[in-house]
Amino acid sequence: MFRLVVLVISLFTFVASVSAAESTSSTLGTYNLILLEDYNFQGGDVQGQVLIGGDLNANGRAVEFGSRLANTDTAIDAVTIMGDVNANQIRVLNDNNLVYGGALNVSHVELNDGNDGEAIYNANLSIDEVAASLHADSAYFASLSANGTYSDGIFNYVGTDSVAVFNVSAGDIFAQNSNLSLNWGDAETVIINVSAGDAVANDIVVGGGVNLNNGFNGSEAFSNVLWNFYDAESIDFNSLAVKGSVLAPLATTRGGASFDGSFAAVSYTGAREFHNYVFNYETPSAPPVVTVPEPPTIAVLALFLLFLSFRRVRRY
Repeated sequence: MFRLVVLVISLFTFVASVSAAESTSSTLGTYNLILLEDYNFQGGDVQGQVLIGGDLNANGRAVEFGSRLANTDTAIDAVTIMGDVNANQIRVLNDNNLVYGGALNVSHVELNDGNDGEAIYNANLSIDEVAASLHADSAYFASLSANGTYSDGIFNYVGTDSVAVFNVSAGDIFAQNSNLSLNWGDAETVIINVSAGDAVANDIVVGGGVNLNNGFNGSEAFSNVLWNFYDAESIDFNSLAVKGSVLAPLATTRGGASFDGSFAAVSYTGAREFHNYVFNYETPSAPPVVTVPEPPTIAVLALFLLFLSFRRVRRY
């Protein structure tokens, strides 16, 4: 009987849940806008799927989400707001859901283009796993060795790897009236690691008149280029039309002319459009983590089996 107890305990330990960290495909590859805290909305719209870990602050304004999401037979959670929803009106297009975890301080919620979309209250929402994923992804990308070069406004890659990596300083590329272009050769993905460098308190301010030109244009670039602001604590995009996805897991953000790609940060304040292009890349899988059952679970199981054993002995 002792062997049976050991066998069952070992079996439960082996069949314990095996999980890997969420990869880029489940965050930046899914959501158009991810904010770990608040979205301080002053205008514009978000065309894709949205995940907000804090509040939506749009007092007196109408906010529109999901205009470029597919209208399917099954509604998806187009907008998830884990805190309070503060707005005059919320419009969720293409028959999809609004999910919220705090107070719904809205005069009117419009679930457009069908009968499947719902406003769903869920008090158990958490941003923790997504936050951990974003931090892990940013650290991973920042750890990659550069195989491309940057000089005089040109990002240049001539290698054979599928991922082109550039390591640059914000001060070097975002000076006033800079014109930036990209030659990514045969690469499928471009990672631009941007250090806050000498910026005061790791605050990046993009200079006026900065433009992203050749190589940054078109849907292929929008879905395959990532700007990784791995150490910035604040970013003002000023009048920059950002092309490619933005990953800034430590930064409060503001400004920008428009955003073509996924956008992930601590918070955003502004009146800009987020166009529905998500980052088409998946980080290498983390090694599986085997979760051993907690001791009480094993102990209870063992005692139960021993009890059955004693009952069997007493019968005979």
